[in-house]
Amino acid sequence: MQPSHGKPSELLSAADAAKLLDLSADMVRLLARQGRLPTAVRSTRGVRLFRREDVEALLSERMGRPGFVHSVQFYE
Repeated sequence: MQPSHGKPSELLSAADAAKLLDLSADMVRLLARQGRLPTAVRSTRGVRLFRREDVEALLSERMGRPGFVHSVQFYE
């Protein structure tokens, strides 16, 4: 899967996502099952991979910071 800007998205395993989030890999899998962390790829054996952007957005949410805020101001 690729984001709209055309660069390939970095995919992380549950273990790698867990390191970024300071959680266990089991907790990352639980968050994915609950729909709080979108799964980018799921193998036939049930292995999940996550986009780095999604993991970082969840990390921002957990730290109380808004994730991916975009604002525009126009001048006349």
